This record gives sequence, structure tokens and C-alpha cells, in this order.
Amino acid sequence: MSVSNFIELFIEYLRSERNASPNTVQSYIFDLRDFVHRLKSDDEIQERDVVSYLAELREKQFQTSTIKRRLSALRQFFKFLYREELIDNDPMKFIRQPKHRRPLPKTLDEETVTRLRNATLSFKYEEKIRADLILYLLYGSGLRVSELISIRRNSMVDLNFIRILGKGSKERIVPLARNVPFLMEEWKNICADSIWLFPSVNPLKHITRQRVFQILKQIAKISGADATKISPHVLRHAFATHILDAGADLLSVKKMLGHQDIATTEIYTHVARKKLREVIKKCHPLAKIS
Repeated sequence: MSVSNFIELFIEYLRSERNASPNTVQSYIFDLRDFVHRLKSDDEIQERDVVSYLAELREKQFQTSTIKRRLSALRQFFKFLYREELIDNDPMKFIRQPKHRRPLPKTLDEETVTRLRNATLSFKYEEKIRADLILYLLYGSGLRVSELISIRRNSMVDLNFIRILGKGSKERIVPLARNVPFLMEEWKNICADSIWLFPSVNPLKHITRQRVFQILKQIAKISGADATKISPHVLRHAFATHILDAGADLLSVKKMLGHQDIATTEIYTHVARKKLREVIKKCHPLAKIS
């Protein structure tokens, strides 16, 4: 059996045993098929095939983060095949991940966030409530877009918290911004009866990620902000950066964001430090001495 035939077995393993999310599964499928597509033969993969694939990605100037993601997919895939005794040798055994510096997250200043919030005033009432709720959950609670769209109608824990199903189906409780409970009640009275807080046209399904992006782009355009720089993830970054700037402790932010490793959260402290340097530069007497 060729390697390409093993992909379906691996995907089934991800779904049934690893309980991987649909987005994770789709990412693995794309990366693995890309690898197989570039091979001359997929009957028996050798280390040199992986090295050649890596060289091709670098030659085409793929970002380091993309290369690392694809290598990670290959590593998990061949590890599974070797463990199941479907292959005799793991071609990834001596392959190392490329090193790169993690880029600082893109974020927004508080003035831009205020402009986004004010922009919804021009919407019809029903659209305004939904847009405000989306903004306040992304920026006010730091949710991922996948978490936002999959919120169930009965997810409120009490007036101040909401239950979120994060990556790897891990549940966490996150605090809500002050006016979110009111917005949620208003929205529930407006939208179609559904198990989802944000139902699609078909109330049996929830709103799509693409629709959330469209709503945010519309808000950005009205606000005068650069729509290309506004996204759910940028609002999540802004949430983390702004509360750290205001004095929140790192462990609390880690818990709210649903990070497994505090090193992931620590990247936001670099953004905060950058702001502190700017304050010193602007305000300290020594900074004005030439």
C-alpha cells in the first residue's frame, strides 16, 4: 500500500482517538497531500525525500512557520505509521525543525478599538447587537474565532462568565466584559431559535469563520481603520496586550487565553515592554539629553 493510501488511516486516527478539531484535520490533510503531490514516487519514503521536499519549500521562499507546520504534520504522520508497523523506518527520525524567531503579534491601539466599537452605531439595531457582541467577545474576552462561532446558547455560567470549548476540546471558563450579558440577552431575543449563539441561515448550523471576518471588515471600513489589519486574531492579541499593559499577571492571561504553555503567553510581554521603552524615550529627562 502506498503512503498516500495511509493518509485516510491517519486522519481517521486523528478524528477518533485524538479527537482533533475539523480545522486541525483539514490542515493535516492539506499538508500531507501537498507532500505526496511533490514526490516522484510515494511507494517507500526515505529521509532524502523529506530533505528534498524541505529544499523545495525553502527555494520557493515559504515562511519558516509554514515549513515548521508541514514538518510537524509529517512527523506525526510517520510516527503513527511506524507505531502501527505500517512502515519499517521513520524517515523523520533525523530531520530537525528549522529555527526562527517568533514574530511579535500584530495588535491594535486602544484608540483604534474605540473607533471599531463606535462604528457599529451606523448599523441597524439587530446587526448592531450582533456586531457589538462579536467585538466584545473577541476583544473583551480574547476568544479565538473558532471558539466564538461554536458558543452555544446555554454557555453562560452566570452573569459574568461563559463556558468555552477551546483547542483539543478543552473547556475553560472566561470572564465577560461588563455589557456582554445585556448584549447576549438582546441577541437571543432577536436571532432564530438555535442551540448556537450565532446561528447560520440554517439554524441547525452556526455562523462561519468567513462571515465573522466579513462583519469585522465591514466595521473596519466604517471606522476608517485599515481593514487588512483587522481580524479576530488581531483583536485577541489586542485583548492580551492591553490587559498586560494595564497590569494583569501573566498566569491569569494564560488561563483566559487557553494557552497550554506560558511561553506562548509571554510573547505579549514583549509587546508591553516595547510600549514601556517608548514611554521612557518620550518622558524620561535623560532621553532628551543629546
